[in-house]
Amino acid sequence: MNYVFIINPAAGKGGKAEEIAKNIRNFFADREENIHIYLSKCPGDAIRFGKEYPIAEGEEVCFVACGGDGTFFETVNGAFGRPGASFAVYPSGSGNDFIKSVGGKAEDYLDLEKLVNGETKIFDAIECNGKICSNVCNIGLDSVICDRINFYKTLPGISGSMAYNISAAVTVGGGIFKRLGMPMKYTFDDGESVEGRFILSVFGNGKIYGGGYHPVPEAKLDDGLMDFCSITEVGVLKIAKLIGIYKKGEHVGNPVFDGLIKMRRCTGAKIESPEDLTVCIDGEIFKSKCVEVKMIPASLPFRVPAFD
Repeated sequence: MNYVFIINPAAGKGGKAEEIAKNIRNFFADREENIHIYLSKCPGDAIRFGKEYPIAEGEEVCFVACGGDGTFFETVNGAFGRPGASFAVYPSGSGNDFIKSVGGKAEDYLDLEKLVNGETKIFDAIECNGKICSNVCNIGLDSVICDRINFYKTLPGISGSMAYNISAAVTVGGGIFKRLGMPMKYTFDDGESVEGRFILSVFGNGKIYGGGYHPVPEAKLDDGLMDFCSITEVGVLKIAKLIGIYKKGEHVGNPVFDGLIKMRRCTGAKIESPEDLTVCIDGEIFKSKCVEVKMIPASLPFRVPAFD
């Protein structure tokens, strides 16, 4: 197994790239594995790099995302589906939600000895409007919150989870003056159709996003299914009452959410709206009036470190 480390110099609050590269070089100095270290230059550059990096026939290359969820998103979208390619995470960003679904501690993923002695597991992935989602695709209020996080996480002393909570408070507070829900129509792969105004919807391969929110707490990375959760439009005061329960993943079967929530599993769905929807895929934002998601089972080879 050879390793390609893609380092995002801007991950977290920046300034860690040289230290990370030094740690990698020191560890592999007396080992037989071939390594390549690449510092991404701008948003989207890691995608380009992953597509163009040469992989010889029969060669196995693990692309290691050194950053947060955005870096992992670009790393996966660059080399996804290439013969011989697998993926890993060296968490050094403001958010690292995917590995929370995989299991283990962040320290396990930062231990290069555990990485090389680990195993490659095959997980599912979600395709969303041509992009690959490894963890969670969300639409609506929480996507707007994610869109605003980039500002708050640059502030001194603000962690990824704190940035999410601040952005949530500001965004929800703005609902005093305008409606927070969006008109959406969901058409699932089995023909079921649901239409109304919703404050958010989530399609999860993993079960955690936003630095610790559990929208689909029973989701599994390797069951071939997406877990879906949507919450109908409610007022600001109601949201304030519900958000803590939702964050902990205690909304499933909770009578407080009766009539407000829909949960199910599916392998694909189409979401339509007369308005532009804010869509977040593993922290990456885009807007569209039509969103199509489908499960790609057993398609994401991921290097899991050797846990103690």
